[in-house]
Amino acid sequence: MSFAALAARLPFDAERRHHGLQLAAAVLLASALSALLALPEHLWAVMSALIVLRPSSGATWEASWDRTRATLIGAVAGLLGVFLQHHGSHPQATLLAIVTGLAFASAASPAFRSAPVAALIILAAGDLPGHSALQVAVLRVAQILIGVAVAMAVALVSSRYRAADRFCAGCAALLRQVGRQFQQPPAARTEAQAEQSAAAVRHALARLSVLARGADHEGRPFGRVRNAPGADRHRRTAALTARIVQDALLLKRLLRAEAGASRDADNREVARIAGAALAAIAARVERRGQPVDGSVVTPSREAPSVADGMAAPLRLLLDDLRQLDDLFRLSVDNTV
Repeated sequence: MSFAALAARLPFDAERRHHGLQLAAAVLLASALSALLALPEHLWAVMSALIVLRPSSGATWEASWDRTRATLIGAVAGLLGVFLQHHGSHPQATLLAIVTGLAFASAASPAFRSAPVAALIILAAGDLPGHSALQVAVLRVAQILIGVAVAMAVALVSSRYRAADRFCAGCAALLRQVGRQFQQPPAARTEAQAEQSAAAVRHALARLSVLARGADHEGRPFGRVRNAPGADRHRRTAALTARIVQDALLLKRLLRAEAGASRDADNREVARIAGAALAAIAARVERRGQPVDGSVVTPSREAPSVADGMAAPLRLLLDDLRQLDDLFRLSVDNTV
């Protein structure tokens, strides 16, 4: 197989090519900056830039902050290990104890997974010619911070999209997709089809969660107060969207279970109300909370007019949709 044919088969679309160029630029800039500052080694700055750089600025800010604080924690732990080694502790035992402890602690938060790596780098590199252990630690931290700074600069200059825009588009697409299911007549599905549909929904929700974190970081790139009003709006929206999808899928399962029963007319009305409400809120989300034509969300008081068995799940769905609508309406009011 020729190189051209192999390249054609790779999933290397325009977006991936752009991110590839971002990564290549980060490598060159991190290496050049390390050389300009006459640092003894360049690879740690390059490595950090590659680790934290993401296609969007928001995701890069988040990864950069995680990398920086984990590095500082690892550096302090590494220096403690160097201190213990200079006072008679066994080098290998000290290294294993500190790195193992940090590795265990990093399970509490993925953001700290770089801490044991930073400690390992310092403890294993104490013999850099002409430099003490403290100087090695300072150099490693400086190189990592250079890589982080380069990654943030590249992301800010070259990002082609905002995570907030992608989040809203993805959220609207998922809500619209779920809403379309209520426009289709209930039909039995095989176990494989049900699992495939559930897997697609889980994947979409996981992607929304990632985009939500990046979007919230875009709103406070320099670490503004995390508990300020609206600081976690996108993550709250992602959690509420997941609950709405759960409500909708439960309602759809109930409608499917009662397909062909004597209350088909009532069930069709339930499906109409749910589908229209999901479509309306999807349009609201897609427009970032701006008004849309027609009713945004069907009032939840319509739910008792349907069959008793469907009233409660429909009311839950409509109430959650109302909360999502209020969340977006308040976000628009706060920016006016």
